[in-house]
Amino acid sequence: MAGQDNVEPLVVFQPISVDTASPDQTGMLVMVNGLLVAVLARLDAPWHECPGAWHMEAGLGPLMGVRAPVFDTLQDARRWVRRSMQGQAR
Repeated sequence: MAGQDNVEPLVVFQPISVDTASPDQTGMLVMVNGLLVAVLARLDAPWHECPGAWHMEAGLGPLMGVRAPVFDTLQDARRWVRRSMQGQAR
């Protein structure tokens, strides 16, 4: 359909616990247009430089092997995922 390149991907977070073998167990599944593309974990351990920030533990599909920054907020993560997904055919 013409014009679909101008539509922003729908990025949805779903809370989940992540076994990271550290205190960083608060997680989010990241889904884009209904497909799981990443797992984020909140950096809760006191030794982290940015406690409370979010780290991409795993990328799937188009985010597999992509190096993601540490995100201060989930909104920052959402913006990065949208930019990273632009131009990906689905």
